[in-house]
Amino acid sequence: MNILIVGSGIVGLSTAFELALAGKKVTVVTRNYEEGASWVAGGMLAPLSEGLEGELLEFSLENLRLYPDYVSRIEEVSKIKVFFEKEGILRLGVDEEEMELIRKRAEVYSRMGLKVETLEKGDLRNIEPAISEKVEGGVLHHEEGNVDAEKLMDALLIGVGNLGVRIVVDEVVEVERRNSRVESVKGLKDRYSADFFVFATGSWSKSLLKLPVFPVKGQILKVKGPEPKKVCYSKASYIIPKEGFLLIGATSEEAGFDTRNNLKGVGTLIDGAVRVMPSLGEAELIDVKVGFRPATPDGKPVFEAGENFATLTGHHRNGILWAPISAKMVLDLIEKGVRSRYFDLFSPSRFEG
Repeated sequence: MNILIVGSGIVGLSTAFELALAGKKVTVVTRNYEEGASWVAGGMLAPLSEGLEGELLEFSLENLRLYPDYVSRIEEVSKIKVFFEKEGILRLGVDEEEMELIRKRAEVYSRMGLKVETLEKGDLRNIEPAISEKVEGGVLHHEEGNVDAEKLMDALLIGVGNLGVRIVVDEVVEVERRNSRVESVKGLKDRYSADFFVFATGSWSKSLLKLPVFPVKGQILKVKGPEPKKVCYSKASYIIPKEGFLLIGATSEEAGFDTRNNLKGVGTLIDGAVRVMPSLGEAELIDVKVGFRPATPDGKPVFEAGENFATLTGHHRNGILWAPISAKMVLDLIEKGVRSRYFDLFSPSRFEG
């Protein structure tokens, strides 16, 4: 079976990887394989810290359970070691209002059987001494994790190459479709046919697929300085330790596809990080990056399964977290004829009318 995937973010490459690993012949068509949110994502695997609930929380926890094996497969095929840990995330309350909010959420999650630990000021600084004394407290979500998204993307690119996936650089501008069947896709350079098509087009889904997906610009800082032991997440800042550097993020700007860094955004990120961890005022700023999160009006992803195609888009802030199941949904559909319930739960039909 010949499979064509449009898009090379983490969802597109993860799907290509799993399909090729299962023996399928896969081609990826992309306008730029280093464009989009995946290359500059913070890499937090943080559905509880995000405060997700209902079907989004259920979907996210299922992805969290799959993540260790997902990373292990990619490392084995690519021969690249990916920074990944599931040792918990500190969700901080920088003021009384935020602390009350996360305390209530922690009670709900605890009743669900999730491992959470509420920390008052003194307990918090036993874990992270560098946190400001003005921070009211926090909640340690033990089941959450952190992955180096850029390294993961590097490993995926190498991995799909090792599995024989062909990557074609072209901008797909039209989907030639008859009812629920895709006949071919048209690029600026060529027209492409396949037995099955996967559209993982992220923030560019609106123009190509006529879906209500729009870009949310995010600026993120890469710095070298004092590193906390765990991710420190609050409304003021995300401080995310990697191997030898930190990421500080992230802005959320509805600014279209504006690739420029701006002082307002950078200043907000710096002020927030120093508010949480004053010692970061002496950190070295290495880089400022911009990415575009594919958002939807209700904050949920968009999944569609047609006669010979699948659409996976609208992952917004959680593309890194939601990649394993997104890929598995397509693999199960093609290999077993099993249609995931998430195709119905997050169907684009919810936007009709």
